[in-house]
Amino acid sequence: MLLVTGANGNLGGAIIRNLRKLLRPAEFAVATRNPQSSFARELAAQGIEVRSADFDSMATLSGTFTGVRKALIISTYSDNSQRLRQNRNALEAAKSAGVRHIIYTSFINASNSQSEHSRLVHYPTEQAIKASGLTYTILRHALYAEILVSDLADTLASGVLRRCGGDAACAYIARDDLGLSAATVLATDGHENRIYTETMARTYTGKDVARALSTVFGRPVEYRSIPVEEWARYMVEKWQVPASVAGSAVGTMRAVEAGEFDIATRDYEAVTGRPPRSLEQFLQDVKAGGG
Repeated sequence: MLLVTGANGNLGGAIIRNLRKLLRPAEFAVATRNPQSSFARELAAQGIEVRSADFDSMATLSGTFTGVRKALIISTYSDNSQRLRQNRNALEAAKSAGVRHIIYTSFINASNSQSEHSRLVHYPTEQAIKASGLTYTILRHALYAEILVSDLADTLASGVLRRCGGDAACAYIARDDLGLSAATVLATDGHENRIYTETMARTYTGKDVARALSTVFGRPVEYRSIPVEEWARYMVEKWQVPASVAGSAVGTMRAVEAGEFDIATRDYEAVTGRPPRSLEQFLQDVKAGGG
């Protein structure tokens, strides 16, 4: 049995959509803190087993990984002060249940970087997985391209793309593309003890993104760099992101400015057999109503 955690999240949903194309419903299960959500009930009605998984509670995790040989663990959306402990709980439960292979969705350039997500969550989680003795595959994700269009209406109306980063280039990739690569790693062999850094074929500066928006949507858009200190307030006001989550993103923006994410690889194509969508292709899909 294969298992995907975080089933109710956006990334979890993308992975499950792709798994349904690769496997029969009986070949994998999903886990979530809320098995009664409408999406979870829909999956159950289609013959996919839905299990309970609260990374805060070892008691709820006791049966989550039973009979599972390969599990894909998606970190929660909790405060960064809690996520490492949660990930360790899931890892311990998986190992105790006899899981042999852990796949973990990590973050680009996971290290002791300026990014709080990397320093407090993803890098130490990677180290714990390696120390567990289990077979592993680590998927280091570039920044989701979706963050570039979270305020698309405002960007197009004002003609200004407001982001941090200065003149630095950054790696992006569409979340739905990552759903395919994660599903592929879960459903197939050959990725044992590998670390993949998944990005688009090239990196983009803020000016590059603004030009792509102008071209695709047929409206002039200029890039205006926001001081890192203002980023958390912008996320709260424009995207209604919880303040704790917005605050933790400030370090990520500092890492962008420092060039820590100016990384482009062909790992995604090595996993899936196809190149990731370019930024222009992604924007075309957004314009067409997809993403």
